[in-house]
Amino acid sequence: MSIGINGKHSHRAHKKKENGVLSYLHTLCCSSYGVFSLHLSHSGVAQETLASICSQTQNQEICESILESYPGTTSADLPTLSLISINLTMKQGSSNLDTLTKFVGNSTEPALKESFRNCVNLYSSIMESLKAAYQLSEAGEYLKISQLGESKILVYKCENGLLVDSPTGGITTDMIITCETSASVNQYIIGVVH
Repeated sequence: MSIGINGKHSHRAHKKKENGVLSYLHTLCCSSYGVFSLHLSHSGVAQETLASICSQTQNQEICESILESYPGTTSADLPTLSLISINLTMKQGSSNLDTLTKFVGNSTEPALKESFRNCVNLYSSIMESLKAAYQLSEAGEYLKISQLGESKILVYKCENGLLVDSPTGGITTDMIITCETSASVNQYIIGVVH
C-alpha cells in the first residue's frame, strides 16, 4: 500500500508503481546480483533489516520506534518503507512548523519573534524538500534523494538561530532523528540496489 503526500493510501497507484519497480529491480538483480529480490520480497521488512537501517542513526532504538509507529511497516517492502519514512518525516516537519508558527504569534519580544519567523521560513523550505524527496522515492530514484540531509541541516540552522533557552529543543531533536531515520532507510536501499 502506498502512502500519499497527504497521508492517504493509494493502493492502485502503489501496485502499478510496485510492479514496475519490482520488475525493473528483479531484472537488474537477476542479471547482476542474484539475491536482490530477497530484499524486496512481499513478506515485509525483517526486524534485522530495521536494526541494520537504524544502526546508522544517532539512536537505533528511537529510529526503530519511529519506523514501527506506522502500522504498515511490518508488511512493507523496501520501496514502501522509503515512502513511509519520508511520510513520517513530513508529519514531524508539519507538526514542528505548526508549533513554530504558534511561537511567532505568541512571542512578544521582537528578536525572538524574528528568530521564530526565520524558523517558519526554514521549515517551509524543509516541507517543500521533503515533498520532492517523496516524489523521487515514488519514482524509485533513491540516488537522487539528497533532501533528507539538506532538511537536517536546515533544522540545525533553525535551532542555532534561536536563543539558548528556546523551548524548541525537543521538537528539534525529534525532527533530526526522523530525518536521520528516513535518510538511513534510503541509504540502505541504495546499498542493496547498487
